Amino acid sequence: MDVRSLISRFITRFVTNSGLAFCLGAAVLSPASLADINAGTTSEDRYWINRTHDNLAKFDSYQAQTEQTQTGAGAAVISDLLFKKPDGFYQQVLQPDSLRGIEVSQRAGVITLHDKPNQRAFIVRGLEAYQAGGSLETIKDVYLFNKEHYEQTFTPSIHVADRLAVGIDFVARDESDEIRKIEAFVDYHHSLFMQARFVFNNGVESTIRNNSIEFNKEGLTLPEINLPQNTQVRVLDLSKNALSQKELSKKTANSIVWPEDKNNTWGFSQRKFYQQSNSSAAYYYGDKFFLLAIATPEGSQPVTVPAVPLTIGNTPVLLSQFPLFAHLAFNHKGISYTLVSNAHPESLLSMVKGMTSAQ
Repeated sequence: MDVRSLISRFITRFVTNSGLAFCLGAAVLSPASLADINAGTTSEDRYWINRTHDNLAKFDSYQAQTEQTQTGAGAAVISDLLFKKPDGFYQQVLQPDSLRGIEVSQRAGVITLHDKPNQRAFIVRGLEAYQAGGSLETIKDVYLFNKEHYEQTFTPSIHVADRLAVGIDFVARDESDEIRKIEAFVDYHHSLFMQARFVFNNGVESTIRNNSIEFNKEGLTLPEINLPQNTQVRVLDLSKNALSQKELSKKTANSIVWPEDKNNTWGFSQRKFYQQSNSSAAYYYGDKFFLLAIATPEGSQPVTVPAVPLTIGNTPVLLSQFPLFAHLAFNHKGISYTLVSNAHPESLLSMVKGMTSAQ
């Protein structure tokens, strides 16, 4: 999203739960990529998509300290966040004491969530390579999703973390959408959310802000997550032999409901299924987006991470957003589900709505 005076209809990615970061990266302006951008867009669309790409290309890394508050919650969640292109980040909760030490990272096809206070961890290995979120094609896909789903209005600029941030409100066109409104302030030079207030359909409000940020920090490296020996670790290895959905259904309970991208919004051209330990998993992916769905016996979600509590229908859902993916957790008919994906959070919440309403 370009953030100059004529900022247009686009969010590169929704703000993180504990850090204001997005799916970022670089793109090669090949004839093929330009052809993809031209399809289904106007000249105005293409202008803003390209300007967003240019802004995101201005930095290779950053370090930020973020703060999140929400209605009905106690102390703010303060996190340290490091991001490094093309596809790596590390995030650690600093406050409050009850959450201190929680770590989340993604790098080299591995996602790690370390719930240090409860001595648990969840590791996903073998993610297929995909285009980072700053590629023209990925920016276009999210741009068009937001253009379809949200009305946008510009608001006065402010300074956040000593940086000029342009105001823009996003209001859902459909009153049934779970993310009803976002009051956002976006960095003028780098098209990155600096502050945002989220209003959800169940009345919960969550505000996230970068208290400090440094772009292109010299010598920035992503820390390794070192798990203590007494940590209970659950691993999902996507490099192992996969099953077809029919093969998996013979091994698992028929009551498992898998998410559906009904309109093929995110181009999940590959679908694989796994049975490992007491977990069943579905892995959908394409060139740009991925979705993991993990099903375990109720009450056995691998980890607890900072989250916004939502309600979809009568089902409580915990939504967490990190720099390169969203994490959703909920129980339904005796099964605990975890979704991990870099698709649009509103789309993921819609999938959860479909899963929990399935007969």
